[in-house]
Amino acid sequence: MQTLNPREQGNSGCPVRNSLLYLDNAATSFPKPDSVCDAVDVWMRGGAAAAGRGTHRKAEAADRMIDECRRQLATLLGVSIPAQIVFTLNCTDSLNTVLQGFLEPGDAVVATALDHNSVLRPLEALRQRIGIAVEIIPFDPVTGLIDAPRFTQVLAEKKIRLVVLNHASNVTGRVQSVAELTRVAHAHGASVLLDAAQTAGHWPLSMAELDVDFLAAAGHKGLLGPLGTGILCLRRGLETQLPPLRFGGTGTASESLVQPSDMPTRFESGNLNLPGIVGLHAATKWILTQGVEKLRSQIHARTAQLLEELKRLQNVSVLRPCLESSNCGIVSFNIGHMDCQDVAMILDQSFDIQSRAGLHCAPLLHQTLDPRSSHGTIRLSPGVFTTEDDIAHAVQAVREIAAHA
Repeated sequence: MQTLNPREQGNSGCPVRNSLLYLDNAATSFPKPDSVCDAVDVWMRGGAAAAGRGTHRKAEAADRMIDECRRQLATLLGVSIPAQIVFTLNCTDSLNTVLQGFLEPGDAVVATALDHNSVLRPLEALRQRIGIAVEIIPFDPVTGLIDAPRFTQVLAEKKIRLVVLNHASNVTGRVQSVAELTRVAHAHGASVLLDAAQTAGHWPLSMAELDVDFLAAAGHKGLLGPLGTGILCLRRGLETQLPPLRFGGTGTASESLVQPSDMPTRFESGNLNLPGIVGLHAATKWILTQGVEKLRSQIHARTAQLLEELKRLQNVSVLRPCLESSNCGIVSFNIGHMDCQDVAMILDQSFDIQSRAGLHCAPLLHQTLDPRSSHGTIRLSPGVFTTEDDIAHAVQAVREIAAHA
């Protein structure tokens, strides 16, 4: 399999990277393809105009770019109607738009112990403010999969309005059987919100095939766009059940004091982040050219290499769910009794490796995997430009740290 090499310029548009080894792609991807950086630079220097705010050529160019970006995202994410894709600030913003708009006083919602705080905190706020009921479904600490029998039981016994599914954990990388769980949810009358923050862009993903009702994703992770970009996809017709969180100018129907009801302007008040979206436009074009399966295979190979080497090391414990084959590119581990924050600091300062340490905003997951630990794990997450040599360097660094732990 041909490897994308970040140190070589070529037709793939791979960037030249500095001496630091970046293995924190689960937080935000880096480096970006050259075409993404170039697009943002050209847009900013070219007198970019606001979208939907004028009829001059720059404003019209902005409108065309946004429309094309929506079409590219629709192709990547299996969304049949591009207008059902809304640009947001980030995945957290997308999730909040659904959770705070769709749920009403007295509603019951199902979430899981795998969920990120971008789901858990809005649900807790709604529980306290309007009295929703929140059912948390556990997961198997060995496989990392949601407890399907318990999931089915709760849906059968209680009237659930919304189910939130985590497509892949940001701690274990384990990808869930979303289509099967969605069928159960729909059979019991519940709508489904999919958190695809860790999969969109480098894992085959189709909203239509999974049959979910809402899909939230980050533009700056697997989709390789700039920070400050997010996506929310809605099944056609559900926008009428979802009041927007923000109201204001959209550049349309300006004579009315009422927020437009048409998509996507219903949820896009104020100026869009055009520097971010133009980068996302270039990123999605690059991904479509490369092919999602190629990118998935690239990350899978580097993740498998990392896991295989780490599990051989003395004094290193890898979280069991990370070892499953359906891993979107995340490896979490600990070294002996060392604090994970100390390990991350040593990786950075002594080996020039950028990682992530802590609970990763997923507290319930850590309570399940290791109730005794309040510190979390070290997380390494390869990206599409990570090489075999990069992984070898990271493993050697962990080996040296573990030898002195």
